[in-house]
Amino acid sequence: FLSVSRCANVVLRDCFVTGHKTYTTIGSAGKPVTMGTYDLTADAVVNLTLSGVRMENICDPTRWGVIGTNFCKNILLENCVLSRMDTHQGVSGTYTIRGTTLGHAGLNAIGRGVLTIENSTLNGRAFVSLRSDYGSTWEGRIVIRNSRWIPGCGAPVQPHLLNANNDGEHDFGYPCFMPTEIEIDGLHIDDTKHPKDYRGPFLFTDPNGAKPAATARPFPYRLTEKITVRNLTTASGLKPRLSPDREFAAQVKLVELP
Repeated sequence: FLSVSRCANVVLRDCFVTGHKTYTTIGSAGKPVTMGTYDLTADAVVNLTLSGVRMENICDPTRWGVIGTNFCKNILLENCVLSRMDTHQGVSGTYTIRGTTLGHAGLNAIGRGVLTIENSTLNGRAFVSLRSDYGSTWEGRIVIRNSRWIPGCGAPVQPHLLNANNDGEHDFGYPCFMPTEIEIDGLHIDDTKHPKDYRGPFLFTDPNGAKPAATARPFPYRLTEKITVRNLTTASGLKPRLSPDREFAAQVKLVELP
């Protein structure tokens, strides 16, 4: 196990980590839940860099996501191969994924600042998941450059670029935001394997839940205002759509650049 806690300016270089087997237990609702343990953790760290950190079996769903972090500022992954990257209780400042491959558990985030993914290959069911147990909040921008996405490690799934869910009914103790702006400049979606009746990937899930987007909510979720797209391609040849929620899709400004 590697554990970093309450420190600053830390670099983990050329390390090898291992995904641990999942197990099933009975949760508080009396139903079975899947659990696991991390091989790498970071808590209350400023300026954390993972460089050349690698593992095997990144698309093996019987192994728990390899890393979990909490309360960090400025995270950089470069030239890593990991089953997942996760910020549980928030990251602020810069959160950068560069030259990295992430496996079945994908890229998870909450926090604020600028999340940048560049020259990387991601295999999660969503390209980026904003953790719903913390309000799916990202107060800032997401920038995607020259990257590749293989949804579900190549399984026939319906791809959603950004997975965010907050129906505005729960008080998380802080205001919750979708990214104000998303910039895509070079992304290939390998949706060669897809479900029947597939009509192409979505850029967003339905963030508002079952209620109409215009419904008044006690704890409103601030929605994305703008998405800028250049050089976004799919293996299927199908054009990405904004969201299965038409009301939400109508509120987002889509700018397609040549």
